Amino acid sequence: MPDTVTSQPRIFAYPAAAGMVIAVTGTFLPWFRSGEVLRDSYAAAALAHRFGIAGEPISGALARAWIGVPMLGALCAGLLVLGVFRTAAAATATLAVIVGTVAVAALVEAGGGVTGTTVSGPLVTTTGMTLALLGALGVLGTIRRGGRAVRRTGRAGVRP
Repeated sequence: MPDTVTSQPRIFAYPAAAGMVIAVTGTFLPWFRSGEVLRDSYAAAALAHRFGIAGEPISGALARAWIGVPMLGALCAGLLVLGVFRTAAAATATLAVIVGTVAVAALVEAGGGVTGTTVSGPLVTTTGMTLALLGALGVLGTIRRGGRAVRRTGRAGVRP
């Protein structure tokens, strides 16, 4: 076992990174059904933007920015694995809340019929973002303030 307390965030960083990978994978699964055509979240966002369905300022900006989710997810996962814990955990938590909210909203709207939202893509994305958020919160909870490593001496903090 490593002799510093600062290795503890890694316990949560790897599940958070795995959650990001799972969530980004879920964005490429079917999210929208129109007849026999299944569309992923990016095609659905492009259609919403093109037809003016996402006309409000927040939803319009989200539809245009959705294409950046894989890049941001890869960046967050990479920073977590490389050990840039504070920045990675904050970015992961922010992305998890935003993308997870969209996925949960799509999951709530899922149902039968000829057109509508499918279950597979939003469900995988929600699961991944939940894992990523819990991991990011774990990383933030185990980081020591001041950034100094604390050695375990076994002598109640007495230095030789």
